Amino acid sequence: MSFWAYMLHCRGGAYYTGHTDNLTHRMAQHESGEFPGFTADRLPVALVWSQEFPTRIEALEAERRIKGWSRAKKMALIRGDWNRISVLAKGKNGPSTSSGRTEREMPVPPTPVRPELVEGLPLSCHPQTPSSAVQGISIDIRREGRALALSYKLTGDLGRLHLPAPLPPAQADRLWERTCFEAFVKPEGGSAYIEFNFDPARRWATYAFDQYRRAAALTVIPAPRIGMPERNGGFVIAPTIYLEAAGPVRVALSAVIEETDGTKSYWALRHPPGKPDFHHPDCFALALGAPDGA
Repeated sequence: MSFWAYMLHCRGGAYYTGHTDNLTHRMAQHESGEFPGFTADRLPVALVWSQEFPTRIEALEAERRIKGWSRAKKMALIRGDWNRISVLAKGKNGPSTSSGRTEREMPVPPTPVRPELVEGLPLSCHPQTPSSAVQGISIDIRREGRALALSYKLTGDLGRLHLPAPLPPAQADRLWERTCFEAFVKPEGGSAYIEFNFDPARRWATYAFDQYRRAAALTVIPAPRIGMPERNGGFVIAPTIYLEAAGPVRVALSAVIEETDGTKSYWALRHPPGKPDFHHPDCFALALGAPDGA
């Protein structure tokens, strides 16, 4: 018999951690509000992380440990960033829970299990391209079968940024030469990847590579869906992209932001050493497991 520790994202941005011996049934209870308490008062909820254990004691211990973690550590667990978890652990003077153990004792899976939603991933500006106009860029990403629903939020002095008015979605080339939001996706363990580009005007492009920067023929996939950008506390654009298969993937997320004077800054979830290079293998920092049923 298997047991699960799991984490939910709830309305308002809170996280709930629990354990169960039947994850599918427990999720149905949470989603319907049948499971009383914290989650019933914060619907809707979404499963963002889960891990299987051979015994209830181990699942319960994982639940107790994660409940004592900071929000930053929980978000790192959701995206499978064990290096970040280790860094956050070393920044403390003692263990994170009353059990007297540290988060480094958690079993480390090769990829996170069933991470359908990851919220608030921050991009960092490359140190060689600072920007005084951009305050920050964060991304929400949701796995929906073969689709990835992305939401990029750009904050700062929008009047100083090149953000053309939206048009009907259309395919275009060389979008990276101006303001451009990007995603790179490859199968877990593979070298081939697809690059997706989007600009504020809702133009888009896709490119295929069979290894680092070596162009390849693009498999026919549906065109991205790009909603109307919003300006509500920042600039938000939310494209949905479609993948060739629904298996585990590695994702690199990035953006080029051009200011009205032509200055450009380069942002990524992770930068490799040296100059900005969004194609570099180090940039594929986000691991997403296969969705349930894939």
